Amino acid sequence: MSSGAQTPGVEIDGILFDVDETLFDRRRAQRLVLVQMQQRLPTLLGHVSSEELSRAWTASDKATEDHVFHAGDLRAARDTRSRILLEELGRPADAESTGAITDAYLDLYAVVEAPIEGAHHVVERCGEAFCIGVLSNAYPDVQYRKLETLGLHDAFACILLSEEFGARKPDPSIFLEGCRQLQVEPARCLYVGDSYRNDVVGAAAAGMPCCWFNAISDPVTGSAKATIEIDRLSDLLLWLGLAAE
Repeated sequence: MSSGAQTPGVEIDGILFDVDETLFDRRRAQRLVLVQMQQRLPTLLGHVSSEELSRAWTASDKATEDHVFHAGDLRAARDTRSRILLEELGRPADAESTGAITDAYLDLYAVVEAPIEGAHHVVERCGEAFCIGVLSNAYPDVQYRKLETLGLHDAFACILLSEEFGARKPDPSIFLEGCRQLQVEPARCLYVGDSYRNDVVGAAAAGMPCCWFNAISDPVTGSAKATIEIDRLSDLLLWLGLAAE
């Protein structure tokens, strides 16, 4: 494993990766899971079109995305999302129906095959050259299974999840804890993530360089600046000098 590898304008000893929309295609996974949920729960979901189900899911996910829940109330958090989904579809949101939606989603989501293109190769190559880890806003029961499904769980020197640490990105404390666990100084630890608000802003506040994986051309909404912006994950290897042009 090399140390102090040269990159344009910054020296890197370690890399921390986000998971959702960086290594794992959450949007595609959810589309696949919704199809499977309709097949599993025809009484609850079989009457609606895929477009209507997708709209309702997006609304329920958006309504709960900024909630901060911990281990003791995870089920309540997920049932809230399921209840909103059923309400959006005009279906009774009783406890039995809400629970059935939550159970189906949990069973299917973490094991669906939905890697970001090139994710496994990028992680593998980065792991050959740097000390690498994961830093993610996520619930442990799903995120660990997701990394196993991706075949990447054992690739990382550390896996730091917000719900275990007690703070969520963009709080700089979780970024600094990731650097500590990786045993790399923040100024020499690259963060790779897709969210401007969570990843670029958070990494900048922690004094870390950041690769913004902006595949959907999100706008800059603040003063923080990414060290590099890419729209294909494989371009990270080019920037790090780990792949031929």
